[in-house]
Amino acid sequence: MRSPPPVARSRVNRSRAAIGLLAGCLSAAAAAAAAEVVERILAVVDSRPLMLSEVRLVEQLRGLGRPAALEALVDEQLMLREASRLAQSVVTAEDEQRAYESLLARNPGAAGLPEADLRRLVRRQTAILKYVEFRFRPQVQIGDGAVRQVYEREYGSRAEPPSFDAVAPEIRRQLADRELDAKIEAWVKELREGAEIRYNP
Repeated sequence: MRSPPPVARSRVNRSRAAIGLLAGCLSAAAAAAAAEVVERILAVVDSRPLMLSEVRLVEQLRGLGRPAALEALVDEQLMLREASRLAQSVVTAEDEQRAYESLLARNPGAAGLPEADLRRLVRRQTAILKYVEFRFRPQVQIGDGAVRQVYEREYGSRAEPPSFDAVAPEIRRQLADRELDAKIEAWVKELREGAEIRYNP
């Protein structure tokens, strides 16, 4: 069998080189696809699946590990279910935009994340916040006696303590936030007890 002429050999070599390059690209693409995390369901809350991408978003924005981020998302889903039943929790376009801009301001790195995912997250959290403010905030009443007690404990032993009037508003705010957190925690516990939550390995 005769060898191909020089021009033909040159074409064959170029073809082999092109095929080799293509094969290398395909192998690299296959490796990248294998390394990429595939979307999957991590948990199901009352028939609503919680996806890996949702949990990863919570991880990135809050600096949580995977288990803590998943539990936080479970809680939010349960709270959203309740909030969605109340007209006062409806999120307007203006509410969403303000929450979205606030999120970007607090987390500059969020600008590189998918906008649709971020907006879905802020809609959920805004609805929950509006529900909490409507249902629980009016129940929080901090009396002057409680504020005075904290003032005496924090500043009573100081040689030159700040005046009560100067620090009372901040003390009252901290006590109110603490009481509100306790009410939310009790609410979430109640929601979890009445919910069907399944975790996927």
